[in-house]
Amino acid sequence: MRAGLILVLFFISTLTITFTTAQATTWMVGPDYATKTFRDAIRLARDGDTIGLMAGLYENDFATITQNNLTIEGIGGYAHMKATGPIPNRKAIWVIRGQNVVLRNIEFSGAHVPDRNGAGVRFERGSLIVENSFFHDNEMGLMTSRNPTATLRIVKSEFSANSQDYTATGKLSHNIYVGAIYSFTLEDSISRGARYGHAVKSRARTNIIRNNRIFDEGQNGEAAASYLVDLSNAGVAHIENNYFRRTAGAQNNVVISYGAEHQPYDDNQLIIKNNYAESINRTMYLLRNHSKVTPDFNNNELVDIKGLEAGAVKRQSFWRRVKNWIFN
Repeated sequence: MRAGLILVLFFISTLTITFTTAQATTWMVGPDYATKTFRDAIRLARDGDTIGLMAGLYENDFATITQNNLTIEGIGGYAHMKATGPIPNRKAIWVIRGQNVVLRNIEFSGAHVPDRNGAGVRFERGSLIVENSFFHDNEMGLMTSRNPTATLRIVKSEFSANSQDYTATGKLSHNIYVGAIYSFTLEDSISRGARYGHAVKSRARTNIIRNNRIFDEGQNGEAAASYLVDLSNAGVAHIENNYFRRTAGAQNNVVISYGAEHQPYDDNQLIIKNNYAESINRTMYLLRNHSKVTPDFNNNELVDIKGLEAGAVKRQSFWRRVKNWIFN
């Protein structure tokens, strides 16, 4: 009888750990479950599984995610992934390398690495959707690698004060830093409190930035973002129905920059419409266009912003000038 009771109790306890269907398994993580850390759950998970993280604090719970069709979700609120010590991969709290990965209700904070680009999430390949998540007080909020087939979509999420002291480190931080991937979408989200770096920086081939609030914080003169949106590789861009706010502490007198560093794509288009942009105590422009693309402006409301376009800054390195002189 006693052995049978132990067997029944063991069976019941295992049900609290996983819920398996014919197709996939849901792994539950938290103090009341046998699997108490995310890194343990990710070792068990297979393609198509779900990991449910009970709301609460998970310190130094670092992991690399390689599974495909994986959903990771905070249950009952944010699952807070907080870095308080060295990050073993020297990149991010979580590194993602899977197709069709979904993050939902996850909070990331505290990422710092020796190279000064510690991120809440480093997305390296595959496809990633981030929903209702919060990135704050990292060196980088979310950062991607350069991968021409990767896709990233962020919706209903917040990025706040992912920064470092540029005057001390000489390194720039960005709330969102997207490399040369195939497509990037930011919708219904907030990016605020960037300092020296950008609120949103992307080198993606296609950029959809829609229905967001992207703004500086702090008092007049306090360091704010360089640009609110920097699309440094040009490409196809739809910037629609956003709220933009600049302060006097901004590192540039422009809201949006387009094509400042490189223009590698054969298809370039810039649509800026239905946005509200305001400036606080400083002369500002909506756009600095470094490309030959003619922007499509439509129905933007500007408050204390001088005009749609500022003159482009011609950036040409010494070696580029030498090359042009020799070969042209």
